[in-house]
Parts: sequence; C-alpha cells; structure tokens
Amino acid sequence: MEEWEDVEIKQVSDGLDASPTELHAAFELSGDHLAEVRDRHTMMLVTSGELPEKHMANIAPERRLDWMIDELNGRLHSDGLSIPLHGAEMDAINLTKGQIEGHSILKLKVGNFERNLPLPASVETVSAVMKDGVLDVRW
Repeated sequence: MEEWEDVEIKQVSDGLDASPTELHAAFELSGDHLAEVRDRHTMMLVTSGELPEKHMANIAPERRLDWMIDELNGRLHSDGLSIPLHGAEMDAINLTKGQIEGHSILKLKVGNFERNLPLPASVETVSAVMKDGVLDVRW
C-alpha cells in the first residue's frame, strides 16, 4: 500500500480579492511619506497649545502642574509625582531644577521631548528614582 502525505496549499491574493481594511493597512505600512505629515501635525498641535498654556500658567499657576501630569499620563502625590517613561533610555532622561520668572521649575527632558513642570513654592529639595520604567519624583 502506498503512503500519501498531505501538501498544504497556501492561498495567495493578487490584490483584487483583498478587503478594504487589508488594503488600507498595507497602504499605511508602505506610506513612508505619512511619517513626515504626522510629525508636522504633532508639532503644530504642540505649538498651538503653547499660547493657551502660557496664559493659564500666568492666571492659575497651581493648575498647570495638574495639566502637565495628565498630559504625561502621570500621577500627582501630596509629596511628589510619578511619570511613566517605559522604553526611554536612562541616558536620554535629564531632570533639572531651576527658576523661571521667580517660580521653581522642574525641567524634564527625554530625548527631544521637553516639559517645564512648575513646583509648589514650598519645595526646596527634589529627589528622583527610576524604577520599572516609572520616574518617581519626591520633594
């Protein structure tokens, strides 16, 4: 008796029987020009948000820290804050404390990303610990 072995038949699409979702996904993956458009759109959104942010910082500086923490998906504690930085390299993270226009500021730089976080007026010393991808800042 002869033995037969099954041969798997793979179905190949020539594009005419592909669904619109598959075609859209393929276009998204192959569209290198879209990365530049997305980057410029993000830059425009950040820039357009700076004016209202500065205005609100002038009239309600205590609320600005809450907004910044929300923007970074972090948490504000009574004695500090926590910001998730999963995937960021330690040498790309820079945290400095200083003053801008008489207000204590904590400057967070992660690569090209930079944010100035206003600190409460009573803060004198700041300590930071990076644990499990979360930056924990205490004062």
